[in-house]
Amino acid sequence: MSRFTKPVRVIVGLLLFFNFLVITNAQDLKDAIRLSKSEQFAPAASMYKKLIAQNPVDGDLYYYYGLSTLKKYYSDTLNVSFEEKADSAKAIFELGIRQDSSNPLNFVGLGALKLIMKDVAGAKLEFDKAQALLPSKANKQIKMAPERQAKTLVHMAESYVIASIRDTAATFDYLRRAEKLDNKNPHVYTVKGDVYFYLLNDGSKAIANYNMAQALDPLSPEAKLKTGQLWLRARQYTTALNYYQEVVKMDSTFAPAYRELGMLLSRAGRQEEAKKNFYKFLELSRNTAARKQFVNTLIELEDYPEAINQLNEILKVDSTDNDVNRALGYSYFETKQYDKGLLYIRKFIANAKPEKIRSLDYAYYGRLLAKTKQDSLATEALMKAFDLDTTKIELVSEAALCFTKVKKFDKAKEHYELKIKKGKGAPMDYYNLGKVYYSLQDYVNADTNLAIFNTLQPDYIPGFAWRARTKSNLDIKDPKGFNTTGYAVPVYEGLIAMTQSDTVKYMKERFESFDYLAFYYYSQWFRDQKLKDDAAKALEYYLRMSAVNPNDEKVAIVKPVIDLLKTKIK
Repeated sequence: MSRFTKPVRVIVGLLLFFNFLVITNAQDLKDAIRLSKSEQFAPAASMYKKLIAQNPVDGDLYYYYGLSTLKKYYSDTLNVSFEEKADSAKAIFELGIRQDSSNPLNFVGLGALKLIMKDVAGAKLEFDKAQALLPSKANKQIKMAPERQAKTLVHMAESYVIASIRDTAATFDYLRRAEKLDNKNPHVYTVKGDVYFYLLNDGSKAIANYNMAQALDPLSPEAKLKTGQLWLRARQYTTALNYYQEVVKMDSTFAPAYRELGMLLSRAGRQEEAKKNFYKFLELSRNTAARKQFVNTLIELEDYPEAINQLNEILKVDSTDNDVNRALGYSYFETKQYDKGLLYIRKFIANAKPEKIRSLDYAYYGRLLAKTKQDSLATEALMKAFDLDTTKIELVSEAALCFTKVKKFDKAKEHYELKIKKGKGAPMDYYNLGKVYYSLQDYVNADTNLAIFNTLQPDYIPGFAWRARTKSNLDIKDPKGFNTTGYAVPVYEGLIAMTQSDTVKYMKERFESFDYLAFYYYSQWFRDQKLKDDAAKALEYYLRMSAVNPNDEKVAIVKPVIDLLKTKIK
């Protein structure tokens, strides 16, 4: 049995037999509609139930309750299931038809559902049923006020906007008929503005209709908010901001205005003001969906500690939302709480349907594994992330680095070369590939890649240090082990010059440079003791080496050599 055709006995029971509180005069349909438009869905739902309990044969109550249920989905499509909300709305509309069969609005609701599911023909059948309940030449016996007829037609037109169905012939036909029946209804012009805004991308005509709606109902925040949204789309940020601020002055309880203000202020870099408005939005909307939207904004603002606080609040009332596990995994990574991040991202992946796992999910999973020293597993996750989105080529470098950490140098080489062959090699890829070749004792290729890196990053001292080491391994030694070629001499000499500005920071590199150069010149003198200048250079570098770090064990080893050189030079 389809979820859309399940029995509605439970809903009937909830609506008709629940022990409701006494309803005050303020708790009428207009208040419930206002709460729904303000995205305060929980209190709106409570009010609809109370109103239905008081007057169970009023079909309008069911229609607006079902519509509010659908709006809850559209307020947070990432976290709210359409199927669940559509099932609930359908059951409510059908119950409304049974309770008030002469009311056309619930047929409009069923038509809207079919439009959302792209069943245009099915929607037309439902709309025809609704229109059959309106007065016409064929139905002269039906009596209905023109204003009520107009309301039905406007809601049919609005259904096409909600469903993003661009059938402007149908929508404008309904709106023309509605306007003819009741040209003082602001909803006619709000929906007409929406058609121009969302379906036809005609900002001028949209604003003209929003202004008409505002003139007919000056205290309504809805049209003014939509005008602000239109100016935002046109990138007229100051104008949009002014409209949003006017909405707040007009109705300080209208939650969507605070959300729009938060988003706009965030875009303008006014983060603290943005957060204040999001907090107000959350306070007014008072639902988990709103909190989740706030979390998304906090993550965009990179306020990960507060995102974690809000996510943990969500878990207190809803531990079933797997996307919360995902967001916690991301946020704990960004706050360097890697063990916690790994726990939640694993929970997310274990519970997610394969099609819901994104490249970024595996990327965070791989990075968290790497940060917790599980590099072998990290490589698998990072390459899964790359397979899902091959534009994220940097993931290949991250995987290669993990292979290096576990000493799988052949795999690391393969991944760096893959990226470089695609023409996407970054400077650090050449650097790391050079070090990988060094570990494989392929010093020729190590030298080639490090030379490229040094050209690309001429101020990065570790790159020159690694190339100097590579060059020293290419040196040819005589049978006694003395250096005969000195391939690394110019690189080490350059390294000494580069590190002169901060001899403390680069003590290790300078000690290594002096050690190599001292031995090279000592080798030349030892093989031909007529080379007094080489002996002097060897002595100079041995003395500088000793001064850099007199406690190093190598200094004790070369002390006899220093004494010998001093004697020979004298």
